[in-house]
Amino acid sequence: MNRPFLTILFLILPSLQGCLQVEDQSDTTIRLATTTSLRDSGLLDELLTDFTETSSIEIDVIAVGSGAAMSLAENGDVDVLIVHDPIREAEFIENGFAENRTTFAWNRFVLLGPENFSESFLETLGWIIENDKCFVSRGDESGTHQKEQAIWRLLSNQSEFDFVEDDLGFHPVWDGYQSIGQGMGAAITISNELECWTLSDRGTALFRQENTNLIMHEFDESILLNPYSILLMDNEHNQQTVALRDYLVSSTERIDNYTVNNETLFNSGEPPN
Repeated sequence: MNRPFLTILFLILPSLQGCLQVEDQSDTTIRLATTTSLRDSGLLDELLTDFTETSSIEIDVIAVGSGAAMSLAENGDVDVLIVHDPIREAEFIENGFAENRTTFAWNRFVLLGPENFSESFLETLGWIIENDKCFVSRGDESGTHQKEQAIWRLLSNQSEFDFVEDDLGFHPVWDGYQSIGQGMGAAITISNELECWTLSDRGTALFRQENTNLIMHEFDESILLNPYSILLMDNEHNQQTVALRDYLVSSTERIDNYTVNNETLFNSGEPPN
């Protein structure tokens, strides 16, 4: 008498098991290491909140410099990266830690300073050094710090200022150079307090503009382009990290429409060549 019931039960159990597996996967928490500049701009919180609400995938966020983020990934401590250091990203992929990278947003680097100066980008930097102005460097091996060093190398080829490569990285030699080993928000806060100059991504600069007296100086040089990319680790959370990547790539309207005081902070997609 129980055979029909047992047959139905055996037919139902595989279906239930499949449903439970899907539910378990959707509820998985993934670990994201991300650049502090994307967090400090406010955009990351908005994107991840929406992603979690629509996918039920929770994300543990570790906000550090791009260099520290990649070190965490190399040690197997995170599942996915959002970084903005293209040269080291390429090395990271070449060394087998990720298969590829997907750029989903970009903006530019800007100079923040206590006074107005309307010359070209490199001329402004030369004026800062020549006049012994205070300059705050993140000094944290972040993508912004790497960009700063690339800029100093460019300036070293076009000027007679003294440069050195030491524990602080590659930089000019002058008394006003201050390396703090901290994130973008801290660099802006310290620059404001000490009336210094600093290099910042445009998003964080605009997000914190109302809380500082610093003037934002924008330039068109290609070296100041700042792409943000997502890199996935090959592990048991690939289904969830792929879902996050696809969400970020498809969030063009949300990225393009994210504003502070009617100013757009980021552009979706890849930067112009």
